[in-house]
Amino acid sequence: MALQDKEIGEILLGQSYISEEELGTSLKEAATRNVDLLTVLMEKGFLTQSLYENALAEHYKLPFYDINENPPRPDLITKLPEDISREYGVIVVGVNSNTITVATSDPGEPTLEEAIRLNFEQEEAVLPKAKEKEMKKDGEHKKQKKGFFSKNTNDRKEFAGNIEYVFTAKDTIEAALRHYWKPLATRFQQIIEKQRKVAPEILGEIFDDAIELRASDIHFEPQENVVIVRFRVDGVLHEAGRIPKQYYEGVVNRVKIEANMRIDEHFAAQDGAIRHQTPAGPMDIRVNIVPVVDGEKIVMRLLASYVRSLTLGDLGFTKEHQEILTEAANKPFGMVLTTGPTGSGKSTTLSALIKMRNSPDINISTIEDPVEYKVRGVNHIQVNTEADLTFATGLRALVRQDPDVILVGEIRDGETADIAVNAALTGHLLFSTLHANTAATAVPRLLDMGVEPFLLASTLEVIIGQRLVRRICPHCRYSYTVTAAEAHKFFKGANKFFKSSGKITLYKGKGCEACGNTGFRGRVGIYELLKVTPEIEELIIARASSGDLSNLARKQGMKVMFEDGFTKVLAGVTTIDELKRMAAPPDVLFSHGKKKK
Repeated sequence: MALQDKEIGEILLGQSYISEEELGTSLKEAATRNVDLLTVLMEKGFLTQSLYENALAEHYKLPFYDINENPPRPDLITKLPEDISREYGVIVVGVNSNTITVATSDPGEPTLEEAIRLNFEQEEAVLPKAKEKEMKKDGEHKKQKKGFFSKNTNDRKEFAGNIEYVFTAKDTIEAALRHYWKPLATRFQQIIEKQRKVAPEILGEIFDDAIELRASDIHFEPQENVVIVRFRVDGVLHEAGRIPKQYYEGVVNRVKIEANMRIDEHFAAQDGAIRHQTPAGPMDIRVNIVPVVDGEKIVMRLLASYVRSLTLGDLGFTKEHQEILTEAANKPFGMVLTTGPTGSGKSTTLSALIKMRNSPDINISTIEDPVEYKVRGVNHIQVNTEADLTFATGLRALVRQDPDVILVGEIRDGETADIAVNAALTGHLLFSTLHANTAATAVPRLLDMGVEPFLLASTLEVIIGQRLVRRICPHCRYSYTVTAAEAHKFFKGANKFFKSSGKITLYKGKGCEACGNTGFRGRVGIYELLKVTPEIEELIIARASSGDLSNLARKQGMKVMFEDGFTKVLAGVTTIDELKRMAAPPDVLFSHGKKKK
């Protein structure tokens, strides 16, 4: 039986891994955010994965077995049937003489040992060859083989040797099982060979794997003879399996039916949505299908329900950033914009801001394409171009709906921008997104759309620029040191960041089963917040360049995305290479600005 947060807290506190104050703070935050205690403890740096695993091993009075350091052989893991391994959360990590070593996260399970004895397969439980030869010499071989198994009452072979338990964390065991048991492509072939309902079973396997791997998107990419299935995990695409082309039409039709699309349309783009039931509850899946040369390409966006409960702190905003956003979000009118490319977390940021303002005495309405995160108490409108319900027409109608707060999914054109600015000017608080590389470049983008500079200057409150970087996996994170000379070679202007003249500590992920050997698990935002001050307003009215706006904002205290990300590098949240992949250092960003006299 899985341990509850209260039990985990008592174990950690009793063994002095955390203090009473740390436990109390973390329990309260876990309840508020509706997440588990361990998530909060690790995010706050009160606990590491390795310390937690050692604490539980001590609690159960078992040796700790690190699967990442000593990965078991595949032939050992498959000695127990997959269903038993998954049901009880156990794997075999060693076979020696008449003893098998089993890694478990719950040694207190009352039926565990009986299940292992009944299901340990005789034909696979052979002795290591070296040990077998050694035993043959002294005549012990036959005696040992005879006593290794015995028959139970059902005439089944039951393991009669010793079972030795070691402790390993549950998610580490699950990751190992997923890695060693049959991959997705093999399961596709099994489904096809059974000649049953191929399409729904294949889709079910894909959904289950995508959810287990924390994928944000599923891609079905038809080629000439095969269809490649890929998952986007933490922003990076990985091939998951391949489906024979002759079965793909059934999969496409199944998706279209579940997403309420036209199954007779094969030459036009279609959008839809699927509500998929999981053990943790329903998950919304956004579906888009477009025709390509070799068929119809499907992309699904998995919208995790836990995102609705994320706060600004969960998303990676610093306390200083949270204070600026809280002040702007609680104003009676004005405009708050989030900028960045597709997939940079803009909608998730807006969701957190909406949650902050959501209360029974406030009317919040949104116009989105599509509606991603439904929030209770908020009026969501879905853009429908066929019914002439665009961002512009929808926003114009919303202004007459007596809203206090308006969320516009995206400002795409001059008409929407003009209505949005006027709505923010006439007593409404407006949140929206804009595709721009940085916070400062949002201003010339809106001016190019035809918004009057004096209107924009008087309505803008805060512009957020953001990207997502991958978090270092907490299971396999390790620290290493570099000299100041080595650190200064990382990027142009590094000497301004790495001020130490001695050793500098950085972090990486080694790669383990829990993170799919990538060294990363999950993502976190890096941000820059351009607060519109009276001096910034003057530059907007003067149609100043984005470089001039950025330079002034930095003089007034704004940290650009790279600077915010660099603090996360030093804190061990992400790596320097990951940061460089997503954001440019300030010396590169502003090399086009004014030269010093």
